[in-house]
Amino acid sequence: MNEANNKTAQRGRPNRISREIIARAALDMGIQDATLMGVAKKLKVDRSSLYHHVKSRDDVIQLAAEIAVKDLQWQAPADVSWREELIILTDSLWQLYAQHPGLAQVVQQAKVTPIEGIHAFSESVIRLQQKGFSLNDAVVSVDLLVDMVCDSFLGWWSTDIVEANGLLRKERLITLWQQQADLHPNRAEPINTMVAIMQAGSLQWWVNKRDLILDGIALRLDAAK
Repeated sequence: MNEANNKTAQRGRPNRISREIIARAALDMGIQDATLMGVAKKLKVDRSSLYHHVKSRDDVIQLAAEIAVKDLQWQAPADVSWREELIILTDSLWQLYAQHPGLAQVVQQAKVTPIEGIHAFSESVIRLQQKGFSLNDAVVSVDLLVDMVCDSFLGWWSTDIVEANGLLRKERLITLWQQQADLHPNRAEPINTMVAIMQAGSLQWWVNKRDLILDGIALRLDAAK
């Protein structure tokens, strides 16, 4: 009788984990550091328990990316200009990659393709069409900026790696560029300008690139009128 009651209680006991809980644990750890063993330890369960919900680490990363993109607040108010629309979109993506280390890498390498990202892309295109873009220009503009966010973020992230000498890679690069400016005075101005960009930080670096692209889009739109 007691054995039967115990079995009933076990069957009725709620699961401590789920696919979403596992994926969110991976996001909390950072996708680049998340392993099945690490996730199991974080959730205080046996690694074998995870396999009741996920197939592999790749499965976890795919789901984690879906959740991260789904949670992203990227939609601009309906009454903003197309330029503000794209600024909000791309700045939100930058923050997404900063919040979830490793996400930009797996997206760039096409290891994951969040379905939520596909739908967000199409919605962004439609919103630009409603603001006067042709379908082709809207698709190219969103695709270009989304790619640029990822590439630029990874470019900056790579300079924040600590090298064997204990210094940031960025510090070594800045020193190298400054040395070349000193050795070649006729080229010092553009070299030092790049040094200033590296010293200003990642956000300003991205804003400079983004605004140049947006200015180019504006010229294309004016030419099409």
